Amino acid sequence: MRPLGGPGHARLGERPLSILRYNADNWDSLGPQTQTHLEIVAVSMAVAALAGLALGVAASRWERFAAVVLAVASTMLTIPSFALFGLLSIWLGLGNPPVEVGLVLYALLPVVRNTRTGIMAVDPAVTEAARGMGMSPPQVLLRVELPLAVPVIIAGLRQATVMVVAIATVGAAVGANDLGQPIFQAVGRSSATIERLMSGVLPVALIGILADLVLAGVQRALSRGRVSVAAT
Repeated sequence: MRPLGGPGHARLGERPLSILRYNADNWDSLGPQTQTHLEIVAVSMAVAALAGLALGVAASRWERFAAVVLAVASTMLTIPSFALFGLLSIWLGLGNPPVEVGLVLYALLPVVRNTRTGIMAVDPAVTEAARGMGMSPPQVLLRVELPLAVPVIIAGLRQATVMVVAIATVGAAVGANDLGQPIFQAVGRSSATIERLMSGVLPVALIGILADLVLAGVQRALSRGRVSVAAT
């Protein structure tokens, strides 16, 4: 097998320009693949955030439930994504659905774990004061515990999002028309080029970096707000 980007391709110094040129010339296919990738990540993270938040709250209340749900979520991460997506495609068919369901399962652990950790880290004196003011348990959760735990929860969402952005590329193996397609088309083929490979790798890396930066900014802002509230 010839190495990717053989002697007939651009020299090392010209490589970035050739990659950008390849992306521009093939944007008619890369554009829809990027859009599909973003949609898969958005749907998966929205479901994982809601499910993980609910499970995390329940796990903060019942230790036995926490042990079970964290063990199951941890086990899901040990299953290779190719195998999980393939198994889910038997029931859900090819395309986006098995990828989205699989990514939700992968994303649950950091969201559940951080939600539980954030709620349990709230000072008991604060929750007791809220109850003393006549707040019901749901009010204490919504007005006190969750707002104080939000920075920690965002940290879990940040970790899960970056992970999901990367793992979503494997969805191309079960028919998802995302940024995994150019990567799969390039890997293992003698006619492949660095340009084709990087046309999938670079957008995935950029999406992951941007998502991490945005969520990191949100986390810092919420952390500062939490400190300001505590100081008052």
